[in-house]
Amino acid sequence: MVFISLAVAAIIGLLAPAAQASLSPGETKFIAEEFSAPRYGVTMEKDSLEDLLSDHARWQMRRMRREFADTGTLSPETISEAKHLRRQRYSLLAKDDRAFIDALFSMRLGGFSVQGPDSLVIIPAAYTAKSKEAPPAQDFQSWLRELREEASRKGVPDSVLDDALTGLTVDSRILAGQNSQPEHKKTFEDYLSATVSESRVNGGRERMSQYAAMLAKASAAYGVPAAIIVSLWGQETTYGRWTGEFSVVRSLATLAYAGRRASFFRKELIEALLILAEEKMPSRDLKGSWAGAMGQCQFMPSSFRRLAADGDNDGRRDIWKNHADVFASIANYLSKAGWDPATTWGQAAVLPDNFDQSLADLKVIKPISSWREFGVKAAPQEQLPAGGLKASVIRPSGPGGRAFLAYPNFRVIMDWNRSTYFATSVGLLADRISR
Repeated sequence: MVFISLAVAAIIGLLAPAAQASLSPGETKFIAEEFSAPRYGVTMEKDSLEDLLSDHARWQMRRMRREFADTGTLSPETISEAKHLRRQRYSLLAKDDRAFIDALFSMRLGGFSVQGPDSLVIIPAAYTAKSKEAPPAQDFQSWLRELREEASRKGVPDSVLDDALTGLTVDSRILAGQNSQPEHKKTFEDYLSATVSESRVNGGRERMSQYAAMLAKASAAYGVPAAIIVSLWGQETTYGRWTGEFSVVRSLATLAYAGRRASFFRKELIEALLILAEEKMPSRDLKGSWAGAMGQCQFMPSSFRRLAADGDNDGRRDIWKNHADVFASIANYLSKAGWDPATTWGQAAVLPDNFDQSLADLKVIKPISSWREFGVKAAPQEQLPAGGLKASVIRPSGPGGRAFLAYPNFRVIMDWNRSTYFATSVGLLADRISR
């Protein structure tokens, strides 16, 4: 039996009632994880339920193919998911996948059968025992030809497609890395010790001084404090030290072809190809993380195209080597996401002993005046802002841990990365380096 946590149930509760009714337990868990997990890189693209369901259907089919090839049968749990896919997600499956699942049921696999003539399909031979992933039904070169046709229709010139896609192969390191992400989660305090360390604080102060003029220009243009810009820069790439050396095109093609979020990465791949055309860049220069996040601010291609900024007016948006462009791009992102220059991100708070822990939630938003009535106070040497500023109380460590008041700008930082740990660390690091 699959048990769904309260957090997962809350996320699923946001979906339309009709959609909720047709979700299987596996889909429910998958969608909740994808909505709540930090992004692969910085993007303002919002995940759609349709794309998530389509990606999950493809992922389930790959898992079924691998399981059947390895064992010659399917587990009861997999049979249940297969039945659900055939009933609810059949239209989302590729033609080969529909034939595969029809053939399984026509064989009366697991006691289920299909009325009408048997579907004909070649059940794949067993994959090697060392294989971590079963490949999709379509081979990569056929998939790449379809991708090229789509990119061409969307305006990518043939010269760019020739440069970027000729000889392209799947990068097995990407899939291995995707499937071996560590499950251990740091505590909030451990996370802070790494992200708001003395070395990072000192490094931020040095950069604030070194690039004072550039930062002042970006701050004035977009209404975002220089310390916040530097803090995000530090958290993403340790002030530009670690930007990734993977080929963005190859990484995105690998993940779009055989990754867990195929729809998302296919869109980002098309965006990357458009960047090559617009910026007149050879594909070899488009470098980034294993997931395609690029440059010193780790923008995904879609965010680069819409939000990367030319900070020094040289006609290019170079977030890899040009610091003026990096700072302007970070500030432009936050500005477009709704940064309010009149307020800060939040502040440390002191809660009374009898504080109702259910109120420590980003979903609970009250004016500062109301929080005062609940006994919430500012940390020593600080004051609560006057007026009707609205805030949430959060406790990233859980009950008994440190408390913070999160203002609207906190949610802007979470638009960059959907993690309360990340957003709090950005705010705290900015506070430290600006003192």
